Amino acid sequence: MEPVTSVADPRVQVLARHHDVATYLDDAHEAAWQAVDPVLLELCRLRVAMLLRNPAALSLRTPAAVAAGLGEAKIAQLRNWPTSTLYDERDRACLAFCEQFVIDVANLTDEQGAAVSVHLGPQGLADFVSALLTIEQRQRLSLAWPLLLDLEEVA
Repeated sequence: MEPVTSVADPRVQVLARHHDVATYLDDAHEAAWQAVDPVLLELCRLRVAMLLRNPAALSLRTPAAVAAGLGEAKIAQLRNWPTSTLYDERDRACLAFCEQFVIDVANLTDEQGAAVSVHLGPQGLADFVSALLTIEQRQRLSLAWPLLLDLEEVA
């Protein structure tokens, strides 16, 4: 399910020597894409990329989301999700939650969680939060590792 698979991906380079850690992270990532609608999760993944200023992640598309019908027109309107007619109430609730999660997770409100739960149900909310954590951490690690490590020595 991972849109980034090249050796140039910092995650691949860093984890090349840590296969057990890579396996755990890949399993969590795969579980996230199995637990949440791939179109919804892809919209959130792309919004995370926008918020974190991650052009590499923003330029990629997850095949499962494309196969499930996510088109470029909807992606092009992602910055305008609160007002775009291409986004429904479920999308808006989840994207609002996603943005708050990325910007300031400590200030997520019960109302934001309840808004997602209305559309996904209680277990769906739990799955969504876990999936969101997985995709956000994956991007933050890919952005941070090149700054912290000499990746040429790791590869």
